[in-house]
Amino acid sequence: MNADSSAKSSHLFLKRRSLLAGVALFATSIALLLSGGDHSQAQVQVQAAQTDTQADKAQLRQEQLAEKIGEYDALLLDKQDLEEELRMEKSALSTAGLQAANTKKLIHMEIEDFFKEATNRERLNALFEDYKLSAEKANAAALRVNALEQKLSDQHLKFSQAARDVERLKAQLASAVREQNSKRVQEIARHLAQTIDFGESISFRCSTNKSLAACLSDYQYDGRMPQWVRERYQHVLAEQLRDQLSEIRLSPSWYSFDVKSDFSEASMSLDGTITAQVNIQSTITPKKIMACAMLDVPDDLCDIQTHSLIVRSNRLDDQVIINGKSHGSTPVSLMLDSGTYDVQVSSGGATQARTLSLQGDRVVNFRF
Repeated sequence: MNADSSAKSSHLFLKRRSLLAGVALFATSIALLLSGGDHSQAQVQVQAAQTDTQADKAQLRQEQLAEKIGEYDALLLDKQDLEEELRMEKSALSTAGLQAANTKKLIHMEIEDFFKEATNRERLNALFEDYKLSAEKANAAALRVNALEQKLSDQHLKFSQAARDVERLKAQLASAVREQNSKRVQEIARHLAQTIDFGESISFRCSTNKSLAACLSDYQYDGRMPQWVRERYQHVLAEQLRDQLSEIRLSPSWYSFDVKSDFSEASMSLDGTITAQVNIQSTITPKKIMACAMLDVPDDLCDIQTHSLIVRSNRLDDQVIINGKSHGSTPVSLMLDSGTYDVQVSSGGATQARTLSLQGDRVVNFRF
């Protein structure tokens, strides 16, 4: 009872949280529309609320799965107890049957003796009484065996249903987690392509027979450029993705880069020591699996081709439903896989619907 109450309370809490997130999303969108706010800010807030909804969905599936696994384990223990009890009763039935057969054989022998000696009547009556008791025990054991077999059959049905429920919830949880991870991959992937400008100070020795310009032209950076680019790239991403990732550790195998550099300041001492300031511009191209590697999720999530779908209307009090799932009021901005989508927008009792084949970025406008 406590576990059921806890699960119901958790479910109500998540539903309330989702409702509050929807209300907040609606209010934010209205405020931005009325104040003439930046449309991209509304999109970011809508996406943030959708991410929270996905996290709530995964949490709900996780709790449902844990509850069903507990039920599954309890049914398994009951099933094992019933099987053991059935084995013992079958053994008792076999023993009772053997005793009855032996008693019956003795009766036949005593009957033969009875006709020879009348004094054996009492012995024969006792044997009949023993046989009657053995038969009653056998009948009782047979009834118990039948009852246990029926109970075990019923328990097996419950066990099978619980097993199916566990598998179903596992699949739902995996789907919810995959959907959540897919959204996170899409969000992070939008930030990975970067052009970074930064400066570095260098100091090196050069022959005093060469000019400063010749020394700077021949300088090879001693392999430090990849490290500089990685450190700066990592810093930029850490700032941009601080709400999605608590820590970022990049591997050079996740991206490639091109560099342009020039010297803004330079000086050369009498002993050939050169100090200079280098201005660097690095254009970074992420590899396809980079977002998945950063999130430590399956690489196939980075192979999914996604497109932007933006739904707008000329009403403020509308509701958008895509493939049966509510997405709040317009404007709605989503990243979706290629495929067919049923889009409905309702306002003031009127509903407009369209079926879209999403193969690229789309903007859909509804007018009432």
